[in-house]
Amino acid sequence: MPDRYEPLRQATTESIPGTFSYVLEPVGGYHPSFNPDATYAKLVARAPGPVTITLATVHDIDFGRTWGPAWVFFARDVCFATEKGDVVSPARSGNDACSDANMWVQVIDASSGDPLGSFTAYDGTTTWIPDREGDPTQVAGATRFH
Repeated sequence: MPDRYEPLRQATTESIPGTFSYVLEPVGGYHPSFNPDATYAKLVARAPGPVTITLATVHDIDFGRTWGPAWVFFARDVCFATEKGDVVSPARSGNDACSDANMWVQVIDASSGDPLGSFTAYDGTTTWIPDREGDPTQVAGATRFH
């Protein structure tokens, strides 16, 4: 049976920009049983910027925590805390609170659809996307994926 999601599979191990220790790792021959279409559509409806998806394992190399195999969503142009009293705030750094460089990462179990975790990331280039095995437009019947 052909792998409908092959183009969305993480191709290499790579760091997620703007995080201290999170990396994406390929899932090998794993076949997801949870269809990410509805979750993707909900994120796209709520996110002010583009949403990108990959099928991967998220590994925190500093603390050994592993999530996945999972659908990993990257929502761009999210707004972060902006008050001077906030622990991490653009008001302290001079960065824009709402920027395409800001990413919210949501990790969803690829078997059950249960949320596994979420965290923030930062891509100063605003061009980073996960290194996937193909182009998301190759996913049959799901032209929405980025």
